[in-house]
Amino acid sequence: MELKKYIDKIMSSKDKTKYIVITGMIGILLIAISTLIPKNSDGKTENSILKNVTAETYVAQLEKKINSMISQIEGVGSSEVVITLENGIENVYANSERKTSDCNENISGKSTNRNDTQHDVVIIDGSGGKQALVITQKEPTVKGVVVVCEGADNSVIVNRVTDAVTKSLNIKTNRISVVKKQQTKNR
Repeated sequence: MELKKYIDKIMSSKDKTKYIVITGMIGILLIAISTLIPKNSDGKTENSILKNVTAETYVAQLEKKINSMISQIEGVGSSEVVITLENGIENVYANSERKTSDCNENISGKSTNRNDTQHDVVIIDGSGGKQALVITQKEPTVKGVVVVCEGADNSVIVNRVTDAVTKSLNIKTNRISVVKKQQTKNR
């Protein structure tokens, strides 16, 4: 209740503009302070998923993710996933384009036009020296997936696993192999 009385007192006083200005200045100060705080501990933004990731690391993370998903399918049992890639992570660089055109007339009165286009990669000064400006990175293309699981002797399970992999990786079914896992012998 005390807070409500204090707010009513401020709003009824003749110095409302003074309090509004002070409140606005505090808001601006908080915004200025928030711009100085880095986004995360290493100062990089969160949308740089593929930065400094090798193709091997990418495959390992993808295999782990797909295996986790498959193991949740009823009847699969224990499973292992192997993924092969067609290519690695591809950087798309910023290019500058320079066009030149020449028009020359020769002795016979014919004119010849020559148009040249030159593409150069944009170079910037980065923290590690000069480097090419990367616009985006393309994920590697999945070439094939092998799933080894206990439930692969059931055609319904094979179809469920195949469907899950095709939809999650956006690949065709002929690139997926689901095989039965060898049973371990107890000695």
